[in-house]
Amino acid sequence: MTDGPRLAAGTELDGRYRLESLIGRGGMGEVWRAVDTRLRRPVAVKALPAELADVPGAMERFEREAEAAAALQHPGITVVFDVGRTEDGLAYLVMELLEGEDLRTVMRRRPGGLPVGEAVGLAVQVADALAAAHSRGIVHRDIKPANLFLLADGRLKLCDFGIAGLADAATRLTQDGGSVGTPLYMAPEQFRGEAADFRSDLYAFGCVLHELLTGEPPFRSGSGLPGLLYAHLNEPPPRVGALRPDVPPHLERLVLDLLAKEVELRPASAGAVASFLRAEGQGTSASQLFAPPPGPPPAGFPAPGLPPHGPSTNPGTAAMTAPHPAGRQAPRLLIAAGAGVAALVAAGALAVLVLPSGGGTGGGTGAGRGPSDPAVPPATASSASATPSEPVVHKIVYKVSGSVSPLSVMVMPPDGGMTNQTVKPPWTATFKASQFTFLSVGGNTGIKSGTIHCSITLDGKVIQERSAEGQFASVNCMHQGSFYGGGFGAAPSMG
Repeated sequence: MTDGPRLAAGTELDGRYRLESLIGRGGMGEVWRAVDTRLRRPVAVKALPAELADVPGAMERFEREAEAAAALQHPGITVVFDVGRTEDGLAYLVMELLEGEDLRTVMRRRPGGLPVGEAVGLAVQVADALAAAHSRGIVHRDIKPANLFLLADGRLKLCDFGIAGLADAATRLTQDGGSVGTPLYMAPEQFRGEAADFRSDLYAFGCVLHELLTGEPPFRSGSGLPGLLYAHLNEPPPRVGALRPDVPPHLERLVLDLLAKEVELRPASAGAVASFLRAEGQGTSASQLFAPPPGPPPAGFPAPGLPPHGPSTNPGTAAMTAPHPAGRQAPRLLIAAGAGVAALVAAGALAVLVLPSGGGTGGGTGAGRGPSDPAVPPATASSASATPSEPVVHKIVYKVSGSVSPLSVMVMPPDGGMTNQTVKPPWTATFKASQFTFLSVGGNTGIKSGTIHCSITLDGKVIQERSAEGQFASVNCMHQGSFYGGGFGAAPSMG
C-alpha cells in the first residue's frame, strides 16, 4: 500500500500550489486553503487519499472525470481550475476558494427545517446546477448537504463534481469509508450496485429537499446500515405534510415523485423540476412544463421512462413523466444479494431480486460471476405444511472461502446483530431459525491480492453467492426473507 506524502502548511504541489491551512478532512481526502503562486490567487486544493494509487485505473478515471467537471461553466457549480498528480503519487484537484458554509452546517442550526420560501429558493439553485451538468452527460452521484455550499450572498454552489465517480474504486478502501454516494441520500439503484444516471441525482435531490423542508432526511434507521438500505429499497418516504403542515401540497408531491423507488417514475429532468418550482412559486400552472423534452435524452443517459408513482394530485408533477403502461404492476423488491453494503463496510455492489405481483423471480450477478443467481424459493414454499403449533425450522448455512489467509468475515445471523471475525478459509457457519427477515455474510482479503467467495444456503438450496478477485477484494451475500413461525432457534455451529 502507498503511504503517500504527509501534507503540511507550506507544502508546494508541483511547484505551483502552496498549501496554507487545512479546511477539512473526510473519506475522500483533505481540502486545503492554498495559493496559486503563478496566478497569485487563493484557491482550494483537494488532495485525494494516497491509497487510490494502488487501485488499478483509479487515477486515470479521476483525471477523466476532473477534466469533464472543469468543462462545466455554471454559476451554481464550483469551478475546477486544474488537476494534477505529483511524482510521489498524490492526486489533487484545484478549485475556486469559496467563502461561506456548507448546507449541512446550516441545517444543524435549523432542526425543524427552513422557511418554505427559503427552501424552495435553494432547491431551484440545486436543480439548475444539476440540469447544466446533466445536459453534458455528467452525473454527480453524491448529492447531499455537505456537497452544497452556501455563500454569504445567498448563492448556492454544488461541489465535488469529478470526485464522486472515484468512489467506485474507493469502495475498496474501507478505512476511508468510501462509497458510491452517501447512504442517507443514495438512490435504490445505487444500493443495488447498478450504474447511477441523472435520475439517481434526482432521488438524492429529493432527499435533500425533504431535509430542507423538515430538518431530517426521509429515511433514518436505528438498526444501522441494513435498516437504512431496506428503507430506501422498500419503504415509502414519510409525507412532508405530516411532519410540517405548512408545506404546500405541490411541494409534498414533488418530494414523493423525486423519491420514487423506480427510476422511470421520477421527474423527466432537473430542468423540469426547476421550472416547476419557479412556476408554482409564482402561483401559475406548471402543467405544460413537464412533458419529457423532445428529442433524445442528454448524452450518456437512457431515455427517461414512466409515470409518477401512484395517482398524483398535482398536474404539474404528474406531467413530468410519461403515462404508465397498461397492465404493468409495480414490482416488490426483495434484497437478495451483492456487495453494495460491503461498499459501505467493505466493498462491492448490491443486487436485488424483483418479484412482480403474482410470482416470478429474477436475480443479479456478482463480481466475476456470469450466470444469474439461483432463484430464491417463495416464502411460503417450505412452510406449506406447517401448523401454528409446529413451526418450520429452516437451516441456513453461510460459507466464505478464498485463496488468501486469513480473511476478514462480517456475519449478520438470522436473529439480528452483526459480528466481525478473522478466520482461516474455508469458513462455515450453520444456523437454525423458524423465522428471519435479513441474512448477510461477507468478507474481504484486506491488503492481500487473491480470490474470495461467499454463499448463503437455505434449506439445502444456494440462494446467493458472490465472487471477487484482486487486492482489497470483497464480497457480500445478502437475502431478505419473510419466514414466520414460533420464534428463532438460532443455535449456530461454526467450523
